[in-house]
Amino acid sequence: MAGFNAVLRRQSAFTLIEIIVTIIVIGISATALMSVFTNMIRGSADPVIQQQAATIAEAYLEEIMLRAFDDPQVAESGGAEAGETRPGYDDVQDYNSLGTTQVRDQNNNPVATLSDYQVTVTVSPALLNSVNTMQIDVSVNHPVTGTITLSAFRADY
Repeated sequence: MAGFNAVLRRQSAFTLIEIIVTIIVIGISATALMSVFTNMIRGSADPVIQQQAATIAEAYLEEIMLRAFDDPQVAESGGAEAGETRPGYDDVQDYNSLGTTQVRDQNNNPVATLSDYQVTVTVSPALLNSVNTMQIDVSVNHPVTGTITLSAFRADY
């Protein structure tokens, strides 16, 4: 019976080497998992920034698409006419002069909460299926995610 108890005691306990190996394996695993979680957390804002950039581009594109194809008042100059500012833009080509700027509302006031985003608008004549059109490209840039560009065609109808 004494020999049986000695065998039981040996099998029921961990040795010091087993404990050290277990701690090392758990430490390495925890370090690897933490680095994966850190990378996931660091990149988790990127989709939000990209979605915000796409929303800004959509807003600009919608505003431009609602304007007339040609200037209803004067001969078209290919950009904003002298003295015209964004609240007074009355045709698609007026927006070609926007260039790169901070995000602004339709009254040309800067939107402070979107100050990290830069907007560039390009309007160029295009012929699409023998129809006179204007190609409108709205690019929104953010330092973290880069540039998102949305394009549309405005036809002369």
